[in-house]
Amino acid sequence: MSSTQLPLLVHAAITGDERPALPVAGACTLLYIGADLFDSILDHELPPLWHVRDKSEASLAATTLLGALPQLSIARLQAKGTPLARLWALAHLFADAGLTMGAGQYEDLLLPALENVSVEECRAMAEKKSGAEYALFAAAGATLATEDPSTIEAYAAFGSCFGIAQQLINDAQDIWGDECGQDLLNGKRTFPVVHALSTLTGEQRERLQTLLAAARASTEHHDGVRALLAAAGSLRYTALIVWLYQQQARSHLASASPREPAGSELYTLLDQASILP
Repeated sequence: MSSTQLPLLVHAAITGDERPALPVAGACTLLYIGADLFDSILDHELPPLWHVRDKSEASLAATTLLGALPQLSIARLQAKGTPLARLWALAHLFADAGLTMGAGQYEDLLLPALENVSVEECRAMAEKKSGAEYALFAAAGATLATEDPSTIEAYAAFGSCFGIAQQLINDAQDIWGDECGQDLLNGKRTFPVVHALSTLTGEQRERLQTLLAAARASTEHHDGVRALLAAAGSLRYTALIVWLYQQQARSHLASASPREPAGSELYTLLDQASILP
C-alpha cells in the first residue's frame, strides 16, 4: 500500500533508516483506509462485510479512521523523543491534507451535476483529492526525517504527481478493465469521460450523453460508452497525461537526491504504476 510504503521509503531515502517512520506510516494508512471507506459509502461500493450493517456505522468508522486514529498514531512519536515542534508540523500536515482532500471529494460529487466540465477542472479535482493524499504520504515521512523545507517540498511534489497519475490510471482501468465499470454505474464524470465530452461534438456527443445516462441502469450500454470514448481518443489522452505526471514525479524525486536503496524503490513504485493491466 502506498500509504505505508511512501512514508517509510521517503524517511529511509533521507536518513537511511525507515524504522522511526513506522508510527507515521500507520497514521497515513489509517487515513487512507478511512478515506477509502468514506469514498465507498458515497459511491455505493461498500464491501460485502458492510452489507449487513447500517451505513451510519460505516460513516462512524470512516470518521474515526480519518479524524482520531491518525493523530493517536502520530502521538506515539512523543515517547520516542520526537521534538514537539516536529509533532506539531506533522499534525498540521495531516489536518491541511484532510481539508484539501475533503474539498476534492466535494468537487468530485458536484461534477455529474454540472452541464459542462473541462479536463482542467477534472485535473484540479484529482490534484486535491488524490494528489493531496499522496503528497501527505511522502511529506509525512520527509517531515519526520528533516527540517529542510526544500527537501520536504520536493517529496511532497513527488507524492502529489504520483497520486494524480494513480487516480487517472484508476479512472481508465474502471472503464477498460476486466471488472464492470462501477464509475459508469454511478454516473461519475471521471477523466476519460470528461475528455470525451469535451472533444466530441454534435450527434456523437449527444449519443455519448444518452449512453452515459443509460449506463447507470445497465452494464449492457457500457460497450457503447467505451466505443465513443475510443473514438474521442480518451484512453490515449489519459495515458499521455499519466505519463506527464509520472515524468514530473521523477523530476521532483531526482531533485531530492534520495539515498539508496530507498531511492530505487521509490522510482520502481512510480514505474510500476501503469494504465495497462
